[in-house]
Amino acid sequence: MGRRTGNGTRALLTLALAAAVTGCTAGQDAADPADAASRRPHGKGSSGGFVVQYRTGGKAASATAYLRTRRILDKAAERLNDTVQVPHRIPFVVRSCGAAEPAYDPETGTIDFCAEHVDEIRDRFAHAGQGAGRQGDPDAGDAHVAAVLEETAYHESAHALIDRLGLRFTGREEDVADQLAAVLLIGQGRAGETKALAAATDYALAAKETPFDATDLLDEHSLDGQRAANYACYVYGAQPARHEDLVGAGGRVTEDRAEACPDEWEQARSGWQQLLAGHLKRNASRRR
Repeated sequence: MGRRTGNGTRALLTLALAAAVTGCTAGQDAADPADAASRRPHGKGSSGGFVVQYRTGGKAASATAYLRTRRILDKAAERLNDTVQVPHRIPFVVRSCGAAEPAYDPETGTIDFCAEHVDEIRDRFAHAGQGAGRQGDPDAGDAHVAAVLEETAYHESAHALIDRLGLRFTGREEDVADQLAAVLLIGQGRAGETKALAAATDYALAAKETPFDATDLLDEHSLDGQRAANYACYVYGAQPARHEDLVGAGGRVTEDRAEACPDEWEQARSGWQQLLAGHLKRNASRRR
């Protein structure tokens, strides 16, 4: 997941951002014009903002049906549009991407939300006994799966916002994108904290199922295990009294790191507040 470079490789309720803070090929799939028309940004005459476009048929059929039924991307787009003023139109395009992962493409200005990623997350939680998967009970574990897919949507949205709004930041873009996803999720309160911990669980499961290779250190992303710990740290840092179980033996954060988690959370929150200064909608600051 990340920003896609020009040569095709990877490089990169109302939403409570203001309250919380005060990132493929189409194949044979065809676009559904009705979907795009019904998911335009809010506001009369508005041509900017996040929209959702579904590709129907082919390998994307199962994932498309899953996302459409649960309106995971639609809700994420609505929350983003309720909070951030974006002059450009940024589509989430749901389709089969082959071997690629979800990514924002700066050349097309679109976020490719890959059907294979949806299936991967569903299967991973199913195999871990925490989700339905495509072959199990369709209602079991949907909250976990939906949370991870929402995290992916916000991560890729961060890449889009950085590019389209010309935001300047320090550090690695992938880490900064994770921080926005954490801010957007945790800013939703208790439910959002649960979502962020579901994302942490998914990264921890991914770390277990994929043997470590030294070349992983060369990737622009942090290691899956590190990303899992980061999300847990942000949750604890935001609400230490509520998440004491995350710290120490049997938890997700070491006692030494836990001491710094409130500062890590504040840095992520205030950092994105500053990045988006001037782009937040006025009424968003009054929403929680």
